[in-house]
Amino acid sequence: MGKPLVSIVTISYNRAEHIEQAIRSVIDQDYPNIEYIVVDGGSTDGTVEVIKRYDDRIAKWVSEPDSGPNEAIRKALKMVKGDIIAFLNSDDYYADNSVITRVVEVFERSPEVKMVYGILNLVDNISGETIMLWGRDVDPSEIRKRMYLPTPTIFSRREIWEKVGPYREEYNYADDYEWAIRALKITRPYFLNHVITCMRDMGRSGQNYREALAETARALKENGYYADYLRTLVRNFVKVVLTEIGFKGLISRVWKSNVGSKGV
Repeated sequence: MGKPLVSIVTISYNRAEHIEQAIRSVIDQDYPNIEYIVVDGGSTDGTVEVIKRYDDRIAKWVSEPDSGPNEAIRKALKMVKGDIIAFLNSDDYYADNSVITRVVEVFERSPEVKMVYGILNLVDNISGETIMLWGRDVDPSEIRKRMYLPTPTIFSRREIWEKVGPYREEYNYADDYEWAIRALKITRPYFLNHVITCMRDMGRSGQNYREALAETARALKENGYYADYLRTLVRNFVKVVLTEIGFKGLISRVWKSNVGSKGV
């Protein structure tokens, strides 16, 4: 039997500076059966010209205005045909050319596994140097304390998206966290102890941390984790206060100790 089709989706908007690295990290993979889809939100900075250079290596791409990443993801999920689905941000890139091969080997070896995640290399946006390695093997209940799954490293079987559905449109900064809470109600993800993806610091949630913290608490409440919701409200209040009075570094160190990788 042939290798399963892996659908990789990149959502982009005005990322001309970085999207080529994302594209190359997908099309240069040594895995033989990839469907690569790019959904662009109508970029005007040269992103589309970069995409066009790789037109023959991209299965489908579209560039048209949308309301943001969540609408783009919904659009992409209607396009994908793969047995395994992953999303790679336009300013992220896979760590090496064997990533998808390693992930598929887990799915093929263990048919009961529905979701795989690994280690994310968080790199400085300017220097490219490693800030931290994020991702470790923990009990799924940890999701009620923090987002321990680095989203850009997640690969899921199609059935997970069909059962869980896409990101909720009313979330802007903790949409991946809310989705992960729902997903982990029906599956236990497999931790692949390998650096999967490199992500540039900082993402949307990091740039809008107050809103992101509020949405993390809301996600717990709306999914029925009321005690965790109350604890998170208190923790988030402390985080905001410490950040505002100049202890952001302390918050960062605590976060790293809780989600940082213990090494490959």
